[in-house]
Amino acid sequence: MPAKNVGFFGSCQLEVPSSFFFNDIVMQKYDINVKFKLPFFIYDTSYPDYRGQKLDYSIFDDLDFLVIEINKLDNDASSEKIINYLKNKNVKIIRTFLIKFPIYPINWSGYGENKIDYINWKGLDNIDYNEKFENCIESMRKNNIECDLSQEITDFVEQNFNKHLLFTHSLHPTNILLYQIWKQILNHMSINIEENNYIFKKQLLLCWYNPLTTKMIKDLDIRFKNMAITDKFYIERYNKNKDMFCNMNTDIF
Repeated sequence: MPAKNVGFFGSCQLEVPSSFFFNDIVMQKYDINVKFKLPFFIYDTSYPDYRGQKLDYSIFDDLDFLVIEINKLDNDASSEKIINYLKNKNVKIIRTFLIKFPIYPINWSGYGENKIDYINWKGLDNIDYNEKFENCIESMRKNNIECDLSQEITDFVEQNFNKHLLFTHSLHPTNILLYQIWKQILNHMSINIEENNYIFKKQLLLCWYNPLTTKMIKDLDIRFKNMAITDKFYIERYNKNKDMFCNMNTDIF
Protein backbone atom coordinates (compact mmCIF):
# COMPACT_ATOMS: atom_id res chain seq x y z
CA MET A 1 0.00 0.00 0.00
CA PRO A 2 1.25 3.54 -0.73
CA ALA A 3 2.21 5.82 2.14
CA LYS A 4 -0.56 7.92 3.66
CA ASN A 5 -0.29 11.55 2.59
CA VAL A 6 -0.67 14.20 5.28
CA GLY A 7 -0.93 17.97 4.89
CA PHE A 8 -0.70 20.70 7.53
CA PHE A 9 -2.29 24.12 7.03
CA GLY A 10 -2.30 26.62 9.88
CA SER A 11 -0.20 28.89 12.02
CA CYS A 12 3.28 28.17 13.39
CA GLN A 13 1.56 26.07 16.08
CA LEU A 14 1.06 23.48 13.32
CA GLU A 15 3.75 24.25 10.78
CA VAL A 16 6.86 24.25 13.00
CA PRO A 17 6.08 21.34 15.39
CA SER A 18 4.97 19.08 12.51
CA SER A 19 8.63 18.42 11.62
CA PHE A 20 9.32 17.36 15.20
CA PHE A 21 6.32 15.12 15.79
CA PHE A 22 6.45 13.70 12.25
CA ASN A 23 10.17 13.10 12.10
CA ASP A 24 11.74 10.53 9.76
CA ILE A 25 11.47 7.73 12.30
CA VAL A 26 7.77 8.31 12.93
CA MET A 27 6.95 8.68 9.23
CA GLN A 28 8.73 5.44 8.43
CA LYS A 29 7.17 3.61 11.37
CA TYR A 30 3.61 4.57 10.41
CA ASP A 31 4.14 4.74 6.63
CA ILE A 32 3.33 8.45 6.41
CA ASN A 33 4.37 11.07 3.88
CA VAL A 34 4.10 14.73 4.85
CA LYS A 35 3.09 16.30 1.56
CA PHE A 36 3.12 19.91 2.71
CA LYS A 37 3.11 22.14 5.79
CA LEU A 38 1.93 25.62 4.95
CA PRO A 39 1.32 28.69 7.13
CA PHE A 40 -2.08 30.23 6.46
CA PHE A 41 -0.90 33.80 7.11
CA ILE A 42 1.16 34.06 3.91
CA TYR A 43 -2.21 34.12 2.13
CA ASP A 44 -3.63 36.80 4.44
CA THR A 45 -3.84 40.16 2.65
CA SER A 46 -3.33 41.98 5.99
CA TYR A 47 -0.07 40.16 6.68
CA PRO A 48 2.89 42.59 6.41
CA ASP A 49 4.82 40.26 4.07
CA TYR A 50 1.86 39.35 1.86
CA ARG A 51 3.00 39.23 -1.77
CA GLY A 52 -0.19 38.24 -3.55
CA GLN A 53 0.25 34.51 -2.99
CA LYS A 54 -2.58 32.31 -4.29
CA LEU A 55 -3.45 28.94 -2.80
CA ASP A 56 -3.37 26.09 -5.32
CA TYR A 57 -6.12 23.66 -4.31
CA SER A 58 -4.52 20.80 -6.22
CA ILE A 59 -2.25 20.22 -3.20
CA PHE A 60 -5.27 18.85 -1.34
CA ASP A 61 -6.33 16.36 -3.99
CA ASP A 62 -4.35 13.27 -2.99
CA LEU A 63 -4.36 13.65 0.79
CA ASP A 64 -5.40 11.01 3.29
CA PHE A 65 -5.27 13.43 6.24
CA LEU A 66 -5.50 17.21 6.43
CA VAL A 67 -4.68 18.86 9.73
CA ILE A 68 -6.10 22.35 9.37
CA GLU A 69 -6.29 25.19 11.84
CA ILE A 70 -9.58 27.10 11.77
CA ASN A 71 -9.07 30.64 10.48
CA LYS A 72 -11.30 33.59 9.63
CA LEU A 73 -9.87 34.49 6.22
CA ASP A 74 -12.40 35.36 3.53
CA ASN A 75 -10.29 34.36 0.52
CA ASP A 76 -9.28 30.98 -0.94
CA ALA A 77 -7.14 30.25 2.14
CA SER A 78 -10.25 30.24 4.32
CA SER A 79 -10.36 27.03 6.36
CA GLU A 80 -14.11 26.86 5.75
CA LYS A 81 -13.65 26.99 1.97
CA ILE A 82 -10.88 24.39 2.03
CA ILE A 83 -12.99 22.03 4.16
CA ASN A 84 -15.97 22.51 1.82
CA TYR A 85 -13.71 21.73 -1.15
CA LEU A 86 -12.79 18.41 0.45
CA LYS A 87 -16.33 17.60 1.60
CA ASN A 88 -16.91 14.88 -1.01
CA LYS A 89 -13.35 13.60 -1.09
CA ASN A 90 -11.98 10.71 0.93
CA VAL A 91 -9.86 12.87 3.23
CA LYS A 92 -9.94 12.74 7.02
CA ILE A 93 -9.95 16.34 8.23
CA ILE A 94 -8.60 17.16 11.68
CA ARG A 95 -9.57 20.69 12.69
CA THR A 96 -7.41 22.45 15.26
CA PHE A 97 -7.57 26.01 16.58
CA LEU A 98 -5.12 28.83 17.13
CA ILE A 99 -4.41 28.98 20.85
CA LYS A 100 -4.37 32.60 21.98
CA PHE A 101 -3.52 33.53 25.56
CA PRO A 102 -3.02 37.33 25.75
CA ILE A 103 -2.57 37.51 29.49
CA TYR A 104 0.54 39.70 29.47
CA PRO A 105 0.59 43.51 29.78
CA ILE A 106 1.88 43.78 26.18
CA ASN A 107 1.11 40.93 23.82
CA TRP A 108 2.49 39.74 20.51
CA SER A 109 -0.06 38.67 17.91
CA GLY A 110 2.07 37.41 15.05
CA TYR A 111 1.43 40.61 13.08
CA GLY A 112 3.11 42.89 15.60
CA GLU A 113 2.50 44.19 19.07
CA ASN A 114 -1.09 44.70 20.10
CA LYS A 115 -1.96 48.38 19.79
CA ILE A 116 -4.85 47.98 22.25
CA ASP A 117 -2.41 47.02 25.01
CA TYR A 118 -0.77 50.43 24.66
CA ILE A 119 -4.00 52.38 24.40
CA ASN A 120 -5.46 50.67 27.48
CA TRP A 121 -2.27 50.83 29.53
CA LYS A 122 -3.10 51.70 33.15
CA GLY A 123 0.11 50.63 34.83
CA LEU A 124 1.25 47.21 35.96
CA ASP A 125 -0.19 47.53 39.47
CA ASN A 126 -3.75 47.96 38.16
CA ILE A 127 -3.94 44.72 36.16
CA ASP A 128 -6.32 42.07 37.49
CA TYR A 129 -4.65 38.89 36.28
CA ASN A 130 -7.40 36.67 37.64
CA GLU A 131 -9.87 38.45 35.41
CA LYS A 132 -7.49 38.30 32.43
CA PHE A 133 -6.92 34.60 33.06
CA GLU A 134 -10.65 33.85 33.13
CA ASN A 135 -11.16 35.82 29.91
CA CYS A 136 -8.33 33.93 28.20
CA ILE A 137 -9.74 30.57 29.30
CA GLU A 138 -13.26 31.50 28.20
CA SER A 139 -12.05 32.57 24.75
CA MET A 140 -9.83 29.51 24.41
CA ARG A 141 -12.64 27.15 25.38
CA LYS A 142 -14.99 28.72 22.84
CA ASN A 143 -12.45 28.14 20.06
CA ASN A 144 -11.70 24.66 21.39
CA ILE A 145 -15.37 23.67 21.12
CA GLU A 146 -15.41 24.58 17.42
CA CYS A 147 -12.58 22.18 16.48
CA ASP A 148 -11.90 18.45 16.67
CA LEU A 149 -9.59 18.57 19.68
CA SER A 150 -10.93 17.55 23.04
CA GLN A 151 -11.76 20.12 25.70
CA GLU A 152 -8.93 18.49 27.64
CA ILE A 153 -6.63 21.04 25.95
CA THR A 154 -8.35 23.99 27.64
CA ASP A 155 -8.74 22.03 30.87
CA PHE A 156 -5.00 21.35 30.87
CA VAL A 157 -4.20 25.07 30.55
CA GLU A 158 -6.73 26.03 33.21
CA GLN A 159 -5.41 23.46 35.68
CA ASN A 160 -1.69 23.83 34.99
CA PHE A 161 -1.02 27.47 34.10
CA ASN A 162 0.33 28.23 37.57
CA LYS A 163 2.28 24.94 37.78
CA HIS A 164 4.21 24.95 34.48
CA LEU A 165 5.37 27.51 31.94
CA LEU A 166 2.84 26.91 29.15
CA PHE A 167 3.48 29.96 26.93
CA THR A 168 6.54 31.92 25.85
CA HIS A 169 4.12 34.56 24.55
CA SER A 170 0.45 34.89 23.78
CA LEU A 171 0.60 32.73 20.62
CA HIS A 172 3.49 30.37 21.33
CA PRO A 173 2.80 27.36 23.56
CA THR A 174 5.83 25.78 25.21
CA ASN A 175 6.76 22.15 24.57
CA ILE A 176 4.68 21.09 27.59
CA LEU A 177 1.47 22.34 26.01
CA LEU A 178 2.46 21.43 22.45
CA TYR A 179 2.83 17.83 23.59
CA GLN A 180 -0.79 17.84 24.79
CA ILE A 181 -2.01 19.36 21.52
CA TRP A 182 -0.11 16.95 19.32
CA LYS A 183 -1.11 14.01 21.47
CA GLN A 184 -4.65 14.62 20.30
CA ILE A 185 -3.71 15.31 16.67
CA LEU A 186 -1.78 12.04 16.49
CA ASN A 187 -4.60 10.19 18.22
CA HIS A 188 -6.95 11.24 15.37
CA MET A 189 -4.50 9.44 13.07
CA SER A 190 -4.50 6.34 15.30
CA ILE A 191 -1.00 7.09 16.57
CA ASN A 192 -0.21 6.84 20.27
CA ILE A 193 2.23 9.63 21.06
CA GLU A 194 3.58 7.73 24.06
CA GLU A 195 4.86 4.93 21.81
CA ASN A 196 7.39 7.32 20.28
CA ASN A 197 10.49 8.57 22.02
CA TYR A 198 10.18 12.34 21.63
CA ILE A 199 13.10 14.21 23.16
CA PHE A 200 12.84 18.00 23.37
CA LYS A 201 16.28 19.60 23.10
CA LYS A 202 14.92 23.17 22.90
CA GLN A 203 11.62 25.04 22.74
CA LEU A 204 10.00 24.30 19.38
CA LEU A 205 8.39 27.74 19.20
CA LEU A 206 10.47 30.66 20.37
CA CYS A 207 11.00 34.12 18.88
CA TRP A 208 9.37 36.66 21.19
CA TYR A 209 9.51 36.04 24.94
CA ASN A 210 7.07 37.57 27.44
CA PRO A 211 8.41 37.62 31.00
CA LEU A 212 6.02 37.38 33.94
CA THR A 213 5.37 40.29 36.26
CA THR A 214 5.50 40.34 40.04
CA LYS A 215 1.74 40.97 40.27
CA MET A 216 1.01 38.12 37.86
CA ILE A 217 2.99 35.78 40.13
CA LYS A 218 0.98 36.91 43.15
CA ASP A 219 -2.49 37.08 41.54
CA LEU A 220 -2.28 33.66 39.87
CA ASP A 221 -0.27 31.92 42.60
CA ILE A 222 2.37 30.83 40.07
CA ARG A 223 4.47 28.09 41.63
CA PHE A 224 6.97 26.94 39.02
CA LYS A 225 10.56 28.10 39.13
CA ASN A 226 13.16 29.21 36.60
CA MET A 227 10.82 31.72 34.94
CA ALA A 228 11.73 35.21 33.77
CA ILE A 229 10.15 37.86 36.04
CA THR A 230 10.60 41.53 35.28
CA ASP A 231 8.29 44.52 35.49
CA LYS A 232 10.98 46.75 33.99
CA PHE A 233 10.65 45.05 30.59
CA TYR A 234 7.04 46.24 30.14
CA ILE A 235 7.55 49.69 31.63
CA GLU A 236 10.49 50.44 29.35
CA ARG A 237 8.72 49.00 26.32
CA TYR A 238 5.62 51.06 26.97
CA ASN A 239 7.58 54.27 27.48
CA LYS A 240 9.58 53.66 24.33
CA ASN A 241 6.67 52.80 22.01
CA LYS A 242 3.53 54.42 23.43
CA ASP A 243 3.58 57.47 21.12
CA MET A 244 4.19 55.43 17.99
CA PHE A 245 1.44 52.92 18.74
CA CYS A 246 -1.15 55.33 20.09
CA ASN A 247 -0.78 57.72 17.14
CA MET A 248 -0.95 55.05 14.41
CA ASN A 249 -3.82 55.27 11.93
CA THR A 250 -3.92 51.53 11.23
CA ASP A 251 -4.49 48.74 13.71
CA ILE A 252 -1.94 46.12 14.60
CA PHE A 253 -3.73 42.83 15.14
